[in-house]
Amino acid sequence: MKAVLFDLDDTLYPEREFVTSGFRVVARYLSARHPLNNEEDLVRQMFAILQREGRGHVFDRLLDHIGLNGSVSVMTLVYLYRSQQPLLHLYDDVLPTLKQLRGFGMRLGLLTDGQACVQRNKIAALDLADPFDVIICTDELGRDCWKPAPVSYQVALQLLDVSPGQAIYVGDDASKDFVAPYALGMMTAQIIRSDRPQRQESPASADGAHWVITRLEQLTSILGVPANVFG
Repeated sequence: MKAVLFDLDDTLYPEREFVTSGFRVVARYLSARHPLNNEEDLVRQMFAILQREGRGHVFDRLLDHIGLNGSVSVMTLVYLYRSQQPLLHLYDDVLPTLKQLRGFGMRLGLLTDGQACVQRNKIAALDLADPFDVIICTDELGRDCWKPAPVSYQVALQLLDVSPGQAIYVGDDASKDFVAPYALGMMTAQIIRSDRPQRQESPASADGAHWVITRLEQLTSILGVPANVFG
């Protein structure tokens, strides 16, 4: 193995932090202009809608519920959410593991889905530019290049100058993260974080991962890195 590629959301940091931050920005905007709407209550309502209906209609449903549909543009709230400068925190095993992998001579890549401007804001907030040799936001290649499309993985491998068989991809989402790497001949590892109990373990198949881990330090045995390298 010569390279390790990582997913971002819920792999290197808890995505709920970004969602919470964005909902607070939206709630602050609404509560400042419509005093009857308490900021904390608005955040709770948005999370309730998210859990009940998913991502697609949170702001529409919120404006309906508080009687502001037609008075406030949904796209204004979308803009506020996407353009926020969030305060985010890496999982505690991330920086030590990246440092140790680099010390062992591994090339490091980051490959993430989502609106490019949003993902770049996250990367900046997490100060992840330096640890990685290659950072690819799939959206910058085109919407049709989001996972599970193989294009972004192929680009990352070329930029890292490694073959598929020399790389492993680490992600959390069995529904999309491992399809392309598996087909390309890469190794794959699914990380199931303790704060994400709802994420299902993937089977070792064409749409699953070769290994399942709960901490990034467990990459040690997978990669064959000597234990003393990892302290």
